[in-house]
Amino acid sequence: MIYKNVNLPIFPIIKRNILNNLSDVIKEENLYFKTVTIITGNFGESLVSDRQIGKQFPKTHIINIKKYKNISEIRTQVVNNKTELILAIGGGTIIDIGKYLSVETSIPLISIPTILSNDGIASPISILKINGKYKSLGTTPPIGVIADTEIITKSPKKFLLSGLGDLMSNISAILDWELSAKETGEKLDFFAKNIAYNSASNLLYNFKIGKYENNIYDKSFIEDLFNGLVMSAVSMIIAKSSRPASGAEHNISHALDRLGNHEAHGIQVGFSTLFTLYLQNEYKILEDTINLYKGMGFPIAFDKLKFTEQDFKKAFELAPHIRDRYTILNRFSFNNLLKKFEDFKRVVYNEENFKQDR
Repeated sequence: MIYKNVNLPIFPIIKRNILNNLSDVIKEENLYFKTVTIITGNFGESLVSDRQIGKQFPKTHIINIKKYKNISEIRTQVVNNKTELILAIGGGTIIDIGKYLSVETSIPLISIPTILSNDGIASPISILKINGKYKSLGTTPPIGVIADTEIITKSPKKFLLSGLGDLMSNISAILDWELSAKETGEKLDFFAKNIAYNSASNLLYNFKIGKYENNIYDKSFIEDLFNGLVMSAVSMIIAKSSRPASGAEHNISHALDRLGNHEAHGIQVGFSTLFTLYLQNEYKILEDTINLYKGMGFPIAFDKLKFTEQDFKKAFELAPHIRDRYTILNRFSFNNLLKKFEDFKRVVYNEENFKQDR
């Protein structure tokens, strides 16, 4: 028998006030842990207290990462606690630390995001600051992902917009992967590809049929965004690579990071996706994506972004060489990309779109 062995999250659950009976939810998945260590920050610590999460398990230790100098100290504390389960409650940094600690200690992790800004809530990758520089490290994914809609709907709008952009970038990334498979012979994992693509296209379809209100806090949209981000992470776990969720649009974003004046990651890749879809001649998907963005208030005009049009164009020179990954950008010279961008503005950014006021 031929098979692929991968570690996937056992359960993704999103429900209103689910943290009020978190231990019962975990037991319903046939899991039981006596000693739990909660990794969190200032907001998460107050949340743990308000929802009385610490009292739901036989023995609970709470680690506020703000009170520790480095991850090594946190790791020592987790081990000394004789921890059976790590709960990472917070944003991206806290969940990334939780995933890193999980792989370092072989202790299972449940991810509990308080914002939905990217697919790191369940991905096998942690972005951590080491010796003053951010590094991408391979980790094991969490055994489960749990989100409380009561908390998510109170998070700042920019985080949900970032999550939307990060998920929508999957479409461009998959088109790049297919292009590379055709032109360079790169291996394509069809299962991972379909999961990543469908997790994003599902939002386009549901918006088109009117499932969502024109509101980033729409309950159905938040639930679909959560599930989509988890499945995006699953696609990377299956592919054993970020390839299903990272293509030319991520290269442009990384280039913007190097230039400074950058936005949230999901905003950058989501915005860059519009241009890469244009380069990929996917005009119908591009139109649907713009409509979704406009409906949810995603910034598609430079006067609503922290980087300028000049910054964006400068990124074209760096982006194709950011990493050894063939994308649509490799088909064009820098000058041709500049010309394509001018065409893109004329065709896509009509006066109404380009000067949106949200």
